[in-house]
Amino acid sequence: MNKIVRLSVFNIKKHKLEAFSLTILIMFCMTLIGSALSSGKSIKTIFPYVMKKTESYENYLMIYEKNFDNDFMDIINEDERITGSEHSNFLYDMSTKYLDSNGDEKALYMGFITKDNEEKLERFRYRSSLSEEKIASLRHPIYMPFIAENELSVKEGDTFSMVYGTRKFDFEVAGFYNTLFLSNSSMGMKFVVTDSDYVVLESILNKYELIAFNSVKGSDNADIFDSCIKRCEEYSQRDLMSGLMGMTYEGFRENTTATTKILLGLLIVMAVVIIISVAVMIRFRIAGDIKEQIVSIGVLEALGYKSREITLSYVIEYLMIAVAGVTIGVAGCFVLSPALFSLGEMMSGYQGRDRIFIAPILLSAVGLLALIALIAYIRASMVKKYPPVQAFRKGIGTNHFRKDHLPLRKTKKNVHIRLAMKGFAQNFKQSIGLTLCITLSSIAIVLSFILYSFMGKDMNVIAANSGIEMSDLRVTFMNSADTKDLYDEITEMPEVRKVLMTSDAENFVTYADHNQIMLPVAFDDFSETENIFPFEGRFPEHDNEVMFTSMWASEYKLKVGDTVTIEYNKVQRKYIISGIVTCLTNGGMNLYITDAGYKRLVPTYHHNTMEIYLKDGTDATDFKNMLTQKYGRSVADVKQDADSSAPYEERIKAAAEKKIAELMSVYGVDHVEYAIQSGDKMITGNSSGFRIRSVQNIGDIMRTQLSGLCSAVSIITKIFMFISALVVMVILFILMESSVRKQRKEFGIMKGMGYTSKELMFQLAARIMPAALFSVISGTVVSVLSTNSLTSFIGKVEVNIPSLIVLDICLLAFCFGCAYLGARKIKKISVYELMTE
Repeated sequence: MNKIVRLSVFNIKKHKLEAFSLTILIMFCMTLIGSALSSGKSIKTIFPYVMKKTESYENYLMIYEKNFDNDFMDIINEDERITGSEHSNFLYDMSTKYLDSNGDEKALYMGFITKDNEEKLERFRYRSSLSEEKIASLRHPIYMPFIAENELSVKEGDTFSMVYGTRKFDFEVAGFYNTLFLSNSSMGMKFVVTDSDYVVLESILNKYELIAFNSVKGSDNADIFDSCIKRCEEYSQRDLMSGLMGMTYEGFRENTTATTKILLGLLIVMAVVIIISVAVMIRFRIAGDIKEQIVSIGVLEALGYKSREITLSYVIEYLMIAVAGVTIGVAGCFVLSPALFSLGEMMSGYQGRDRIFIAPILLSAVGLLALIALIAYIRASMVKKYPPVQAFRKGIGTNHFRKDHLPLRKTKKNVHIRLAMKGFAQNFKQSIGLTLCITLSSIAIVLSFILYSFMGKDMNVIAANSGIEMSDLRVTFMNSADTKDLYDEITEMPEVRKVLMTSDAENFVTYADHNQIMLPVAFDDFSETENIFPFEGRFPEHDNEVMFTSMWASEYKLKVGDTVTIEYNKVQRKYIISGIVTCLTNGGMNLYITDAGYKRLVPTYHHNTMEIYLKDGTDATDFKNMLTQKYGRSVADVKQDADSSAPYEERIKAAAEKKIAELMSVYGVDHVEYAIQSGDKMITGNSSGFRIRSVQNIGDIMRTQLSGLCSAVSIITKIFMFISALVVMVILFILMESSVRKQRKEFGIMKGMGYTSKELMFQLAARIMPAALFSVISGTVVSVLSTNSLTSFIGKVEVNIPSLIVLDICLLAFCFGCAYLGARKIKKISVYELMTE
């Protein structure tokens, strides 16, 4: 056994570069697969950990305060599946913004709640670097979800400025806490504030009632939601769907791991690509080594070594290399796993307990070692084919006559290309393995490039798949405003390029066939839109046509031409699906419908929102200020505290306007008039000046919701492209060094005939180009076709063919360059030394 081990060590020392390269590949494979499996298991503990620490209710439902009735809780508790419930006042608004570190306004949906109300729903435990005395001294403390620390770039003691309309509210960050509901920027963040600050915000933001409940284990919480809403609607005779938002226990749990599962799956795929490459290289390296040392093997067999022992020496050699790579890879797992866990926390919005699971790492290590040992054993068993007599003849059997398919005498042009093709034909089996390795790496590189171009490069491509209009300003008017006259006036403004009338984002309808809540997006003529693109079918044109998102089409197996039933306030209408559209925003809940089709379902529907597109060079902020000056301040601007330093009469008017704004925005009042006696003077006014309800920049909101995901995709795809390129480089270096060593005498003879080292390096590099060309083309085709499978997840992925052609050319050049550099040892071959030998 000692002698066998010494043989293995000798071989490793003899081929140091190849051994080192294989060690690097095995290290990467071990690090990726071990980290993915370990962190995948630890990420699954985040949600149970949050539930245990917060003791939060499992299901949440949010409805407008004006629609809420205390009797609803009795109705909800009548359901036998519900084991406990609670409700609380809550503020939530989609028009809120914050100031980033540069002082720029960024859109962010925000919710606010007091400590006492938060304690009703879950245990409020925060983490802070500030002392209790310091926190007590803060005038306007605010507690934020854990994800805000990274996503909003804030820390304890920083000032957080919330902007609503023209008013700015400054808070001091007191700490961070775990919360189940509204924990990230996708649907908004829930902040805990003091009672006094809540009272101030209460007169500004939309008021909601937050209902929370637990249910019997195994219950269908979505069905409980639907049942409770219907019974409450029957009791109150109100439409409760407007402004409604909720999340079930299953939804919270799935959202915790949904995105990270994809990223971890990609890591495992990358590890599989590497291990396949390692397997192929071990097979051909052993085969090449046996043929190169076949005489020495014959000597060993003649000396009494058994074929089994020689086979075992190869197995031990590769096990030593594998142990070195796996050991370093295990150390890498302890570095990468916490990083992936942190990424899982960021994507979920929850903070868990960082824990590295050793079992998946050890199982990965054992499995990898066993696989490499098995591959080495199977391939090294070919030693049995060569008994000592045949081994002394260098493996030649009874004859060695072959037809020359590429004779040099017929060469008319470049002899180097002909010699390279002869080498390719002679090593065809090796070329098959090389083709497989480069093909897999090409798929990883091209697919990563497509995803990077789609999601990681910038937000423009994402915007094209958002499924909503990306106008410069989205202005929602009060119900009492004459939108037709406003449309005509705004359209004629010199700064405006185009105006489209559409529906607001507050009224929901139900896809009755599957009881699914949907958000209507209505336009009179969809052909005038600029950022909604059906990838199947066409826009709805008639009052009985709708367009579904790709997510719902995939979920419910819908296709163009199917008939669906849409319901609103117990009124049902049937529609035909005219098209399928990509939608990355609003959770994919959009339903695209014409104005006429919407009125079929909701006869009282009328336009109250404008998508305003400005001409190039027009500043959106300046135009917004001009709108408020011309049409009066928006409700969002007026719903704020009056200035105590203003004259008495102005303060009375400001207080009256504030009350009017609250009545119109919260309770839906259309018109208000007031008269106040102040001494001998009568102060009068009305709501005619309030025409604008809110002004939003959709691009800002989308960037806030998707920037984190885009950053993660950008980082992952860059890592994939780098590792894939490294795999190709290592494989080609190993292959070239093995070829030079195996054909050392042939290259020496060719040098003696007058071929230069550069010409021989060119010939050797050109040998792999047919395999590389086939691999790159097939890898690109497979990558492009595989993007179709991503449609239901991220929408229709647009592929830029010219950029892929450039990428393929670069890949081919990279393969040739690596092979050419890998063949540089040809320079060390000396004709004189060979003649001396």
